Amino acid sequence: MTAVYIAVGVAVVVGILVALGRGSSSPSGLPEGATDDDIRALAQQGKKIHAVKWYRDLHGVGLKEAKEAVEEMMQQQ
Repeated sequence: MTAVYIAVGVAVVVGILVALGRGSSSPSGLPEGATDDDIRALAQQGKKIHAVKWYRDLHGVGLKEAKEAVEEMMQQQ
């Protein structure tokens, strides 16, 4: 009986992981193939927080560096 519970639990976890894997490629919502131009456009739309998240995800940098980079992008309008 325990094996049945374990099998059901594993199936549920696999289902959740598959569902989470659909859509965006990252927790920040960064779409596949996104570039700095996409991040710049997002920031210029007033979505600075999302732009910082995308920048961090795309470049693998920390919060401070990403924030500074996005702010610089916003100034280059």
